[in-house]
Amino acid sequence: MPTTQQTDQPEPTAKLAYTPEEAAAATGRSRTRIYKAVRDKELTARKDGKRTLFEASELKRWLQQLPAIGREASAA
Repeated sequence: MPTTQQTDQPEPTAKLAYTPEEAAAATGRSRTRIYKAVRDKELTARKDGKRTLFEASELKRWLQQLPAIGREASAA
């Protein structure tokens, strides 16, 4: 029977920033839709050299500003 060993390693932390491909996967949207949101000024991207990054909090903000349907929308 295998035994469980405890380690002193810290728990992994949540990502703070995502590449466009990761942002698409994390939000369930396409990479093209992510770039369209940037172009339309719906979503803010950051640059680190040539790399484009999206902050996790910005992705959450963008998703929350999308139109709601269902119960929340009918309450308005």
